[in-house]
Amino acid sequence: ARHLQIGSRSAAAVIHGPEPVTPVTLLPSDDTTQLRRNPGTLPSRVADNLFWLGRYLERGEALLGLVRSLLGHSISADTGAALSVETVRQLVDLVGQAAAAPWPPSLRRADLSHFGRAAGEATDGWSSVRASNRQARGIGAVSRDRLSADMIKLLDAPFPLKGGALDRAGSLQRRYYALAGLGAEHLGRTDAWRFHDLGRRIERPLAAIRATRAFGHVQATSDDLSTLLDLADSQISYRQRYLTGIARVPVLDLVALDPGNPRGIAYQVAAICDHLAKLPLLSDDGPPEPQQAQAAELTAIVAITQAAALDDAKLIEIGNRLGSLSDAIARRYFLQGSEPLRAAGLVLA
Repeated sequence: ARHLQIGSRSAAAVIHGPEPVTPVTLLPSDDTTQLRRNPGTLPSRVADNLFWLGRYLERGEALLGLVRSLLGHSISADTGAALSVETVRQLVDLVGQAAAAPWPPSLRRADLSHFGRAAGEATDGWSSVRASNRQARGIGAVSRDRLSADMIKLLDAPFPLKGGALDRAGSLQRRYYALAGLGAEHLGRTDAWRFHDLGRRIERPLAAIRATRAFGHVQATSDDLSTLLDLADSQISYRQRYLTGIARVPVLDLVALDPGNPRGIAYQVAAICDHLAKLPLLSDDGPPEPQQAQAAELTAIVAITQAAALDDAKLIEIGNRLGSLSDAIARRYFLQGSEPLRAAGLVLA
């Protein structure tokens, strides 16, 4: 055959045979494919990313709850405008302690409105809701092979900046609910899902403890307790159980110690213990590993605590144990040395 030169022409011809050609494929036939239900090995880096994806999503949602309460007080006369000054001050303190935005100069409505917007949307180093979303999006970008297309689409969605502040916050809240639903119902029950859910179960009770310490103290007013129920998404559950009005001990029991409340502290602790019991161990016949032992101790403490005795010291103890448990999980399953990267807001690629 001659090599084609510049300017030359070529034509192709197809010759049909009298019979159809038998199809040829290199793909295995259905009856020779071996079925598998073992999802394979989960790299430590991936487990770390999914764990922190759950934490960032829960962190953003908890902060958004505080922001919505503040914006409702400062903007809408129908969604909390009658909150007492002390309750509002506690909301501001919780947002300020999260380093979500610069502290407001006063508790006047205009300052609170600006503070709430900033806590939702601030950049420039602030730990706002938008910052948590950005960190979650970064993890999603390197975890596309582990997450559903719809979950990636929600993580990549632009931060809502149109409409009023309350409308934007409501839109973002619905996005968090959708992400939680996708994580709960669309991820296969593999170790990858367990680490993602572990992150959520660690972060959610930490937020609940902060809210309970702020609004569930002995001198708590009805505004304080109502705000605590709002933040724990437990208003309806409380009203169904108690028809005589709002009281401190029943509120504490519901948001902290009731194992049947999926937003409560006790429920999260039980879920953590269950996940750790089903994750791989170094030895099947030895004593419990540190993370399992710590989870069992925490479960026992929560189980025997009475609502009337749930004071600030007990809440601090539970929070410290959750922090130690998170560290134990990281030491056992994640890359050593990843903590400084996470502290700087970096993503493990």
